[in-house]
Amino acid sequence: MDFIKSSKIYFLIVFFNSILFFAQKIDSKNQKISELLDYTESLYIDGKTEKVLAESQKLISLSEKSDDEMGLSCGYYYFAACLYTVGKYRESINYIKKALMYKDYLKKDILHHSRAYGLLADNYLSLELYSLSADNYHQSLKILQTVRNKNTLYYLSESTSYSYLAILYDNMNLQDSMYYYLKKEKNSLAKIKEKKEYPENGCASNDFGHYYLKVNKLDSAKIYFNESLAFFKNKDNACKFDAITGLADLEIKNKNYQKAYELYNEALAGLTKNHYPQLVNNLYKKISEAYIEEGNTVKGKYYQDLYQKANLEMDKVRKKERDFVINEVMKEEERNNEIEKERNKIYTLSMISILLIIAAIIVYFLRKNKKRNINTQKITNKLKIENAIQEIEKDVLKNQVNEGFDEVMNLAKENSPQFFIRFQEVHPQFTPKMLKINPNFKVTELTFASYIYLGFSTKEIADYTFKAVKTIENNRYNFRKKLEISPDQDLLFWLRNYIDGE
Repeated sequence: MDFIKSSKIYFLIVFFNSILFFAQKIDSKNQKISELLDYTESLYIDGKTEKVLAESQKLISLSEKSDDEMGLSCGYYYFAACLYTVGKYRESINYIKKALMYKDYLKKDILHHSRAYGLLADNYLSLELYSLSADNYHQSLKILQTVRNKNTLYYLSESTSYSYLAILYDNMNLQDSMYYYLKKEKNSLAKIKEKKEYPENGCASNDFGHYYLKVNKLDSAKIYFNESLAFFKNKDNACKFDAITGLADLEIKNKNYQKAYELYNEALAGLTKNHYPQLVNNLYKKISEAYIEEGNTVKGKYYQDLYQKANLEMDKVRKKERDFVINEVMKEEERNNEIEKERNKIYTLSMISILLIIAAIIVYFLRKNKKRNINTQKITNKLKIENAIQEIEKDVLKNQVNEGFDEVMNLAKENSPQFFIRFQEVHPQFTPKMLKINPNFKVTELTFASYIYLGFSTKEIADYTFKAVKTIENNRYNFRKKLEISPDQDLLFWLRNYIDGE
């Protein structure tokens, strides 16, 4: 008995020690993940892309072993951020979506949740998918609004989303909207009480510098560019090199070409060293234009060749990635529509079942009343037949619409004379609704509007209709004026909401 008793005690000691060891092992792993996460974040803030890439891979690998949601979500985010930096937008988007899969963790870490949507928006912005980009920036800001105790990180994240919205509207040549979001960015940064200097402050100065350069207020632009440079001093940052580029642009406006080239070369060296291919390519274009303006066609041609070579490769990759992303978005919408359709089907079937049960109860009670029995039966049968016919008609109509849509898209891309005729057959509500706004709309204007309604970009419309991009931009501007919609409203979204609305 003593031996059995002592054996049991020994077993319990071993068992509890094993549990304690296992718990310590888990704690040790969690501590390693937290330390690695902090280290990766510090590298990310310092802009050390290659090191962030290596550390984020370690973070993902370590987190997979312990199924740590924090490590996985953040690891995928940092990995996506590195891919975004080197222009691999499609892969970056895929990893962000992986980071957004961990719903339970995202509920706890609101700032990380917001940042993920912000990075998703950055990718869409780089692919010139402005509507998707704006949606995700606003989603990022919406998530931030759920924060109760607003701290420095909150205001930094908020300011970043406003900054990129300003860039988005700058790309669309909507300077009023750009300035609106720049002010919101500045207001967010002003709420930070800490005296510590954050890169966002230097980038905000650079943003204002480019705004004032755009509106030709050169003195104000110079003040803000110098303010940005003073902020970064000896630190490498994309905003710093962008500010140097801005100062070079100012020198070009003042015909100080030699000084401009010195500044351009300084910016070029910094951007090349820190691996910003898109910004480097944009700089080649600026330098080329400066030399040509000065009359040095040899050097102008040299930089123009560099720009065209790099731009051709980037455009090819960007178009491929853009098309892929659009297809993925459309597939995702189709999946969501299928899910919604299935839900509606279940809801409809449930409602029909309930109605049939109610009808059966009514019939049961009405059978006691012989005078109402026949009428009730006729009504019930009629409802069943009508519901069945309506379901069949809906399915037939949906198939016709899908087939018609593909045909219309192909006719649009071919610039076929039959395009607008077929478009009106597939979308019969389009022309009547547009003519309600303005009965004097020409067929050419309505045809142009139909291209926008179908989701084609300015460049695509120019390609398919064999017109210059500038011509299409002017058409968009004139069409927007006729519609009398505000500059910050997305034309595609406005059209679809108006045409497809009740």
